[in-house]
Amino acid sequence: MLRTFNMGVGMALVVAPTAVDAIRTHLADRNCDSYVIGKITSGKKKVRYAGELNW
Repeated sequence: MLRTFNMGVGMALVVAPTAVDAIRTHLADRNCDSYVIGKITSGKKKVRYAGELNW
């Protein structure tokens, strides 16, 4: 299924690091699961992927 259909994350929020805990609490209070999936850093302006997806 993952290879045939786009089974993406659904919605992504880009927020200040100082707001992460409050936003995750707000979502959890409304029975919405959330995950931190990355961070923006200074560097060589390239995407670096670390991790894996369990197919």
